Amino acid sequence: MNITGVIEQTVNAIHASEQRKKAVAGVLLPLKKKSFEGVEGIPEGKLSFAVPRWIPDCTIAGVDSGFVSKRLANVDLILIRAVGVLFRYEKGVLASSEYWPSYFSFPEPHLSHGALEQDEAEQSRSLMRLREEVNAAKRLIEAHSPKYLFIDGSIVPQYQDKPRMESALTGHYSDIITEFESLYALAEEHGCTLISTVEDSRGSRFRQILQEEVLGGKHQGRDDGQDAGFWGEAGFFGVDAEMLKGFLDSSLLEYFLEVGERSCAFTYTKDIEKHPVLQDFNSKWAKGIYGLYIKPALLDRPLRCEFICHGGLREKADEVASVALALSSFHREYAFPSVLVEADLRARLKPEEIDIVYNKITDRLGVSVKLKMRRENRPF
Repeated sequence: MNITGVIEQTVNAIHASEQRKKAVAGVLLPLKKKSFEGVEGIPEGKLSFAVPRWIPDCTIAGVDSGFVSKRLANVDLILIRAVGVLFRYEKGVLASSEYWPSYFSFPEPHLSHGALEQDEAEQSRSLMRLREEVNAAKRLIEAHSPKYLFIDGSIVPQYQDKPRMESALTGHYSDIITEFESLYALAEEHGCTLISTVEDSRGSRFRQILQEEVLGGKHQGRDDGQDAGFWGEAGFFGVDAEMLKGFLDSSLLEYFLEVGERSCAFTYTKDIEKHPVLQDFNSKWAKGIYGLYIKPALLDRPLRCEFICHGGLREKADEVASVALALSSFHREYAFPSVLVEADLRARLKPEEIDIVYNKITDRLGVSVKLKMRRENRPF
């Protein structure tokens, strides 16, 4: 197939996918009117809610990090810059901003020693970055006690960060779990609500709930008097659970949610004991981690938010969604909390910054030591 054919096939595939999303979401829209009280996977009893309006009048923090790395012989040199941003609002107006450790700071250098395999090297860098982010978040909470603290990414480490059991990184991973639990406890102690937002989520928990708890036939919901007769032998309007196979939450909810709406809150995973990461947490925290989606902008996909709740889920979900929506609704094509946009701009690293350190190392060592990777030393 020539390049013209590939382009045409790609365009057709994307158009078909968009039409499929619209069609499935359109068929599922009547589910918004149904009650699912008592359904385990839908603890709030409904699939969607209007997000209450909220006007910022407090201190809100955000933490993000950037990193660059370079291989030097058998050592990985890693530069990490974790940045905290504080926005102080007064009656909906941004009154002042502050940065930790400063508006601009040189990144922290780290060395990853040992003969790590490729997957371990990537995990080592990720674990170092997570440690810097968590420590930055803890220092912000201790020094400034913000009412809300936004984290860029998930509120727990990802399964890609978990090394193999025989890996030399196992101890580092255990330390990171302890650091996250320490952050949760510190936030709770200071009355700070942690809200993590995932910029490009590939989650499928909401879709799983629809497939198993709604369309799977275990629970068919209770009609509110306006939508009787939606269910039949073939399921909801004939929609089979398999029709949702392959959908990500964000793509499915793109047409299911209206601007200013949120999905119901849902547990992070169906089974904590089988989840590769949550099984390593204390049950107090593992059972209290929830997620939801909000739609802040017309021309962007829904935004995934994660938070911790130990009671009063409806109130906490409304609070988290209201705060996230208020900070993410400034651009019709890009929905992300402004405090994290600022943190990202301050934390971002350029390759030239690690070259400064690299060049100083090579100057000290001279040409006798083989520092460069073979791919970087090609004579042609």
